[in-house]
Amino acid sequence: MKRLKKTVAMLTAVATMSTMLFGSGAVVNASEEETILRIGVDGDITDISPYGTMSAGRGYVFRYIYEYMAQRVEYGASLDEMELICAKSITEVDDLTYDIEMYDYIEDAAGNHITAEDYVWSANMMKEAGNYEKVNSYLESVEAIGEYEVEMVLTEASLGAVEYLLSYIPVISQTAYENSDDSMMMNPISTATYQVESYTSGSSLVLVKNENYWQTDESLRYSWAEQNVDRVEFSIITEAAQMTIALETGTIDVAERISSSELPYFYNDGEVTEGYLVSESAASTVNSIIFNCSEDNPLSDERVRQAICYAINSDDVMTAAVNGLGFSLNAFASPLASDYVSSWDENDYYSYNVETAQELLEEAGYSSGDLTLTLMLENDDTILKACQVIQAELASVGINLELLSVESALFSSYESDPDQWDIIYVKAGCDDYCSFTWTLTFNANSFTWDGCLGFIVDDELQSRYDAAANIDTHSEETVDAFQTYLTDNAYGYALFGQYRYIVANADTVSSLVVRDGGELVPGCCVMQ
Repeated sequence: MKRLKKTVAMLTAVATMSTMLFGSGAVVNASEEETILRIGVDGDITDISPYGTMSAGRGYVFRYIYEYMAQRVEYGASLDEMELICAKSITEVDDLTYDIEMYDYIEDAAGNHITAEDYVWSANMMKEAGNYEKVNSYLESVEAIGEYEVEMVLTEASLGAVEYLLSYIPVISQTAYENSDDSMMMNPISTATYQVESYTSGSSLVLVKNENYWQTDESLRYSWAEQNVDRVEFSIITEAAQMTIALETGTIDVAERISSSELPYFYNDGEVTEGYLVSESAASTVNSIIFNCSEDNPLSDERVRQAICYAINSDDVMTAAVNGLGFSLNAFASPLASDYVSSWDENDYYSYNVETAQELLEEAGYSSGDLTLTLMLENDDTILKACQVIQAELASVGINLELLSVESALFSSYESDPDQWDIIYVKAGCDDYCSFTWTLTFNANSFTWDGCLGFIVDDELQSRYDAAANIDTHSEETVDAFQTYLTDNAYGYALFGQYRYIVANADTVSSLVVRDGGELVPGCCVMQ
């Protein structure tokens, strides 16, 4: 397995950077002064409610607002390697059934006692909300079998399914939720180590240490339950240059992600600028495009899809989007995935070939200028740069491409409407196996409409996905068989992977804690 990860460090007179992975327990000296960690995030935190739609900004914070039964602290950890949080024990009854024993003293920050019935209610609420495809796909039922015991039943024995559900369904008091005037949209109450003090959509989020955290036994706390700072203040800064200014002026202590265009101010040619700490790690995200294969759409023709793939120079796209600070992909999968097939790196994965693209378009009956398509993307500067290159390169083979840039909420709505787009730009993550990315994109069971994300209705594709994702049939052969079929049919095209950079002021932060994949763990960081 490739471990596309690197940590860069600098020694200064005041600090030594130590990028600690997976919540290794740092201890902060006791102080009477309140410690405040100020973090800039580059994505709008559009929704902090328990069952809200995932977005880039929410992805930075949701694990610190809510707690779960268990957590993958190490990347891709299997069930027996997960750290328990609200679960005292988890027992596998069979491939589809798991019994979970909860601690009998769990309380949220308002003192609401949590029982098995609360968790059953929360799981059903999350499923009904429909915002998490893998919950809909994997969760058959959760039932209380005791006051503090639940039985979780899966729909299928898929790789990573139970690990996902255990780490995504929040532990919430039904009473607290129902007493909330706005379904916890602005002021959620949870069991977590930090609680929301204030939230302004599009602007800021402030978390404060939960002084009444229910898990008082330090030996039973999981790694990310540190409370090294008293207060965490998130500022939403979507413009790359403004993030740099905020760091340079001391408005923030940490930038959760620095744009590749701004990185040279802090890290250049392997050297960290004096006064800063920099963490570099490969993100597990696959930057990709997926084609609308619905009936009567021009892209239902395999030759048109293949032509588009050949017409795109993915290295050009990566250079424009992230200044080349990324890595090429030869499969629709993250190289971080534990079952990534190394031979894929030798694939001729739709290598840039304008002549082949033009020949395929002619075979499909299209002359230059005949075809006008819409590419939908989420409103993001990096994605926009990538799509502008795609637009220019498709123009070189006679395809007119219109860009439709929409906000996160509208993007989620439009993706289910085949009349809104022909091509969609997707950043699909990976928590463990290649099938994680494929579940988010090509597993028909994850979607409420016929087919999968590209309105692709293909029994063979689904059959190969099932074989690759099922615990009993998963193997290098079944994983490779799915990827080969996906590539041959050009249902989607993986463009590139990228590195993530977190930058901190060394004057205020002495060490960072970063989970594999690049996200900061705020409460575990140590201040000067």
